[in-house]
Amino acid sequence: MRTTVCLWFVLLVSPSLAAQAPVTAPQKSPISDQYPITPPTAVPAGQEPHHTLLLQNSYVRVYDVNVPPQDATLLHQHGLPYIFIALGPADYVDAVVGKPEAHVVLEDGATRYSPGNFTHVLRTDAGIPLRNITVELLRPQAEARNICEKMIDGPLATCPQLQADPPKSGNPPFELITPYFETSEASLEMVQIAGGKEFSEAAPPAPALLIALSQANLDVAVGGEHAGFLHTGDVLWMPVGQSRKVVDFLGTRSSFLVLSFKDPEAATPAK
Repeated sequence: MRTTVCLWFVLLVSPSLAAQAPVTAPQKSPISDQYPITPPTAVPAGQEPHHTLLLQNSYVRVYDVNVPPQDATLLHQHGLPYIFIALGPADYVDAVVGKPEAHVVLEDGATRYSPGNFTHVLRTDAGIPLRNITVELLRPQAEARNICEKMIDGPLATCPQLQADPPKSGNPPFELITPYFETSEASLEMVQIAGGKEFSEAAPPAPALLIALSQANLDVAVGGEHAGFLHTGDVLWMPVGQSRKVVDFLGTRSSFLVLSFKDPEAATPAK
C-alpha cells in the first residue's frame, strides 16, 4: 500500500518539476566562427602563402607560385602588371571577383601577360598541382603587343625567323631566339640552346631577368664570373653592360626566357 501511494505522489509532482527546470540556451555552432557571413579581405599577392618571393629590385618582384592538388589560394590582389610562366601543365579554376569563374588549361611553358588591377582565387579542383613563375613589373607598362607568342588578346605581329627550325632528331648544337612580346618598357624573348651551344652577349645594352624553363640545365656566367647552375624555375638578374654567357651544360636541350628592360638604369637586387 505504501509503495502505491509513493508512486502516485511521484506521478503528480514530476510535471511541475519539469515545468520549473531551466531552459538551456542553444550552443553556438563552431561553423559560424570558421565561416563568417562577411567575405574575407583580399591580401596583396606578395602576402598570399602560395607565393614565394625569389627576387626583388626596382624593376621586378618575382614569385614562385605553388598550389597543391585540390587546394586554393587565399583571395589576393594583383595591383601591378605581371607576366606568368607555367612550369608543367596546368588545369585550374581562376575565380576573379566580379566575373564568372574561368576554367584554365595551359601547356608547360605557356606564358601570359596581365595588366593587373584585379582580385582572384586560384583553385586546383582538377587534382593537378599548379606551379608558375609570376613576374610583377614595378614600372608602368603600355603599348603591350604580341610578337611570336599570343600572350594577350589580339593579333600576332610579323614573327621574324631568327634561325631555321632546329633539327627534329638528335641534339646537334643549335641556338634559336624567338621574340615573344613587348611593351613600352620591356621585351620578352625565348631562347633555346642544345648540344653544348651557348647564348652570349658581350655588352648588353639593358638589364634583364633570366627565367629557366622546365628541364633546363644552364651554366651561367655574368661579367666573366660564374653566376650559377640554373634549372626549372630558377631566376637570375643580369645587370646592364656586364657580359653574359649561358651554356646548355648537359648537352641536351634547354629553354629559358630573357625579360629585358628598355630603361638602361641598372637595378640591384634587394636584400
